[in-house]
Amino acid sequence: MRYDRYDAVLTHAVHRQASDMLLQHIRRDQRQEDLCFALWRPSTGGERQSALIFRLVPPQDGERHLHGNASFEAAYLARAVRIAHAEQAGLAFMHNHFSPGWQGMSDVDIVAERDRISPPARATGFPVVGLTLGVDGSWSARFWVWSGRQVELCWCDKVRVVGRGLQITYNDDHLPPPVRRPALSRTIDTWGEAVQSDIARLRVGVVGVGSVGCMVAEALARMGIRHLALVDADRVEPHNLDRLLYAGVDDVGIYKTELAARNLKRSATAEAFRVDAVTRRIEERPAYLAALDCDVLFAAVDRPLPKDVVNHIAYAHCIPVIFGGVFVDRKSNGRLGQAAWSAMLVGPDARCLRCDGQYTTSDVVMERDGSLDDPSYVRRQRSGDGRRNQNVFPFSANVASYMILEMIRLVAGEAWWPTVAGKLHYSFIPNRLSTEHAACKEHCSVQAKLAAGDHAKYPFIIDPVQRTDHRSRLSRWVNWCVNRLRHCVNWWRKRATS
Repeated sequence: MRYDRYDAVLTHAVHRQASDMLLQHIRRDQRQEDLCFALWRPSTGGERQSALIFRLVPPQDGERHLHGNASFEAAYLARAVRIAHAEQAGLAFMHNHFSPGWQGMSDVDIVAERDRISPPARATGFPVVGLTLGVDGSWSARFWVWSGRQVELCWCDKVRVVGRGLQITYNDDHLPPPVRRPALSRTIDTWGEAVQSDIARLRVGVVGVGSVGCMVAEALARMGIRHLALVDADRVEPHNLDRLLYAGVDDVGIYKTELAARNLKRSATAEAFRVDAVTRRIEERPAYLAALDCDVLFAAVDRPLPKDVVNHIAYAHCIPVIFGGVFVDRKSNGRLGQAAWSAMLVGPDARCLRCDGQYTTSDVVMERDGSLDDPSYVRRQRSGDGRRNQNVFPFSANVASYMILEMIRLVAGEAWWPTVAGKLHYSFIPNRLSTEHAACKEHCSVQAKLAAGDHAKYPFIIDPVQRTDHRSRLSRWVNWCVNRLRHCVNWWRKRATS
C-alpha cells in the first residue's frame, strides 16, 4: 500500500550506534564506506507512514567486504531477513557517503536496494527502507514499495532523530526551505536561517485548543510554521470567554478548533500556511491518526485518557510531546492559596507523564467507565477527590510561553547547550522557577513500548459515530441562529446609542 508521505525515525541511541559503526573509518581519516542492516516498525498516520528504526543487525565476520565501497554477502542478507521476519519487522539497509546533508543515490546504490535486497525482503511483509548517512550525521531515507508489478522508489520527506533534542534532515525536493520574508525578518535574525528552516517545515499538532493551546497555536503561526493540526472536540462556552484567545460573545457555540483555525490564517507568517481543524477527541481514530502525522505535539489537556494517549504516542511512535498544565489552589475564604504551572518534554530520553504523576492507570479506567466528573484545568490532589476548574489568562499565557520555549530548545539546541530540561515548574506565590530532568521509574511499561509503532496497539482508540444525524444538524442550525440573533441585537444597540 502506498501512502501520501513517508518519513524515517531513529532514537538518539540507535543514531549514535549506527553513526559509530558506519563512520568509524572516516573518523580515522580513511576514505571507506560501510554498511549495516537494521529492523524497523511502521507508524501509520492518516497521510504518512514512518519507519521507526529500532535495532541494528551488525555484520558478522566475513559477511561484508570493504574496498573503498562496501558490499555484503548473500548470507548476511538472508540472516537479516530471517531476524526481521521473526521480529515481525521490516528490513532496513544503512550505508554512508562521504558528503554532508541529504544524500542522493548512485546506480550501484539503486541496484543494491531495488534488485538485491527488496525481492528477498518481501518475505517480511514490509517495504525495504534504505538510509544513507552523511559525514555530518545527517540521514536521508526512502521506501521501496511493491506496487503489484514492480518495486517503486518513494523518497521520504525527512529523517528525524528523536531524544536529547530533535535533529531533522529534510528532503528539499519534497519540503523546500522557506524563503526569507519581511514578516519573519526579526525571527530569523534571532536564531538564524538554518534553525528557522528546520522550525518552519515541522508539522506540529496542538492537542487541546483551550486557553493554553490557543496561545501555543498563535505563537507557532507567527513563528512561520507551515502546517498545524488542531485537535479538540469542544465548543466555545460562556465560561471560556475570560481566558480563550480569539473568543468573543458571538463565538459561543462554535468549535474551538474552527475558531482558532479561522484566526490563525490571519496571524500566520508562512508563505503557504495550512491548518487542519480536527473536531474530535484525541482518543477518536481520526484525531489519533492526525496526531501520528505530526513531528511534534503540544498537549494542553486535563483529563487522564488524553494524557495517556499522548504519552503512548510520545514513546511508541517517537513523536516528542510538550505537555503543559496549571494547578490552582484556593483557600477556604475564597482567596488564592497557591498557583503553579509546568511545561515538560515527554518522549525518548525523558520521563513519561505517568511516571511524573500526572495521572494513573486507574484514572484512565475510571474515565473509560464514565466515573470521572467534568474536566478540570488542574491536577487532582491525591489526598482528596476535589477537582477545581480555575485558570486565568495570565497563568495560561505563561505556561504557553514555557511550552514554546521548550520546542525552540528542542530544535535549536547545539552540542554546547545544557541538556534540555525534562520539566520546568513555576510556583507563583514564592515566585520560584525550578528545572528537573528525571528518568522513568524502573520497569516502566510506557518506556517498554519505545519505537514499537503500530505493533504497540493502543486499546482505548475508538471509531467515532459520524455526525450526520438530524439532532446534530439541528444543534448546529440552532447555534448559528442564536449567534446571528445576538449579533443583530448588539448591532441595533450600538446604532441606538450612537
